Amino acid sequence: MGMRQELRQKWVSAGYSRKMGSAETVPPPTRGIRRVYHITTAEHGISDIALGRLKLARFADLNDPFELLAVSFREKPIRIAIRDFKAKYGSHTGLLCFSGDWTNPVLWSHYGQKHRGICLGFDVLRQRLERVKYSDTRLLAALDDDTRPDRIAAQLQALLRCTKFRHWKYENEWRMFVPLAAAKAEGRLHFRTFDGDLQLKEVILGPDCDLPLLDVRKLVTSHFPNAVTYQSRLAFKFFSVVPKESTVP
Repeated sequence: MGMRQELRQKWVSAGYSRKMGSAETVPPPTRGIRRVYHITTAEHGISDIALGRLKLARFADLNDPFELLAVSFREKPIRIAIRDFKAKYGSHTGLLCFSGDWTNPVLWSHYGQKHRGICLGFDVLRQRLERVKYSDTRLLAALDDDTRPDRIAAQLQALLRCTKFRHWKYENEWRMFVPLAAAKAEGRLHFRTFDGDLQLKEVILGPDCDLPLLDVRKLVTSHFPNAVTYQSRLAFKFFSVVPKESTVP
């Protein structure tokens, strides 16, 4: 078994898919840590690296209009309570959105500047992450007899903030929720700085990214010496984005 295959087996043993894009480029993270990926434009990716931070998303600005509205109820008071919860929760909590892998070409098309962007791979404490669940239908949830709006929201919060329609499943999404009060504010924007709970480990240039690889690698190394930088390409046999072997350190 070659060194690359041995590396892939380590990822599998750590609980990841055998098809992981990083499984033949870098070792998997240690126990208690999850490797997740954030695909963005080249401009934002370079800024994120240079400033050591990610911009928090706000629920009101996400692509899915059903965010925090995944539960199905016919009763008007409960509908009002859920909408009220969405407004209030989104006013004090932001989130970072990641994917469990970076090989899906649709991710690069939608979030990576049509394959010209950058993917940032992070090691995050598993306890800080929540995995999104995908459903064909709006959820039915049991409630106790207390129908006060704040009580309803408290009972359903875990379901509401991590449930999406199954057509979003290609994102393979993981989320980190961040109180806005704990984030760095710049005007209306809020940022989460990189630290021990959010460690940059990989920088992957998209297949059509025209930034000079060596320049990006130099920037990454100057700020994050333990992170690796390489280019990706379109797979030859599958509908997938894969590492460009000649650029992998």
